[in-house]
Order: sequence, then structure tokens, then C-alpha cells
Amino acid sequence: MLAVEIASDVVSALPPNLVQPGAVIRSVALDHLADTQLVGPAAPFLVLSRLVTPEFDALDLARMLSQYGYRGRYLALVDRLPDAKLIRREVAAQSPGINFDVIILDGSSPLHSL
Repeated sequence: MLAVEIASDVVSALPPNLVQPGAVIRSVALDHLADTQLVGPAAPFLVLSRLVTPEFDALDLARMLSQYGYRGRYLALVDRLPDAKLIRREVAAQSPGINFDVIILDGSSPLHSL
């Protein structure tokens, strides 16, 4: 698992069904993403980031991941969001090779109930 510009305490607070037990979580700064292996057997099975940061947003990161060849799952975390469908549609239109979803940390995300 790869956490982009996200603190480990946020990752540890995720619903247990999202993070495999014993998963290795690597953190990377956005400016080192190009140096990270994102394709092949060593590619992360999951990329996590905040939905919006001062440096980038999920659309930016999805575009970058696509450009670097990543074709896995990408989850963007946000505290609260009225309508995640719009974000999902925008990312899907822009980066169709990315399996993207939004995790709303207030517990209202459907992925919290799995």
C-alpha cells in the first residue's frame, strides 16, 4: 500500500476492511512519486491520499498515477463530502485505468459498512 502525503495515524484509523492485516504501508511525498515503482509485481495494491491537499487534489494524483502506468486501486480520503458521485465521475472520465473511490471518514461511506 502506498500513502501519498498522508499521515500514518490517518491510515491506521481507516475501516479494517480497507487495509489488509499486516499490509506494508509505504509513505511517499508527491515530489517522489515518479521514483516509486507503480507497475509490475512490486506495484502497490492500493494508493491512498487525501481528496484535497494544498499541493494537489485527487484529479491531479489520478492523472499522475495514470501517466506513471499505475492501474490499481486509488482511494481518496475526505472528512465529509455531500456528493462523492461527482468526484468519482470526474476521475473516471479523466483516468479510466484507475479503480478510484472516495472514502468519507465520518462513517457515511458505503465502504465503511462492508
